[in-house]
Amino acid sequence: MLNQEDFIESVLIKAMPDIEDSALDLMIEDVIPVLEDRILTNIATKLTDIQLQKFTALLKEKKDDKELSDFLSKNVADYEDYMTKLYADFETMYLKEFKNYNKI
Repeated sequence: MLNQEDFIESVLIKAMPDIEDSALDLMIEDVIPVLEDRILTNIATKLTDIQLQKFTALLKEKKDDKELSDFLSKNVADYEDYMTKLYADFETMYLKEFKNYNKI
C-alpha cells in the first residue's frame, strides 16, 4: 500500500516542481484529509451495511493502518487494485484541478 504522505508529496511536486520544502510540508498536511475523505467515501460504497458498521467501529477505536487494511482486504473485492485505482484517480483529479485553478 502506498504511504499517503509520500504519495501526496509526489503529486504536489508534479503540480508545482519548484515548491519550497516548507510550503510542501504545509500543502501535504492540507491535502491528506482530502485524500482520506475520498478514500473513505469510495470504500464505504464497497461495503455492506454490516461491514461498514464494523469498519466504522475500527476507525473509532483508532486501529492501526495494518488492521484497517487487513479488514478491507478481506471485505473489498480486489482491494489492492481498487486502492491503486483510487490513488491514480485522485492524482489525475488533483493535477487537473490544479491546472484549471492556475488558468484563472
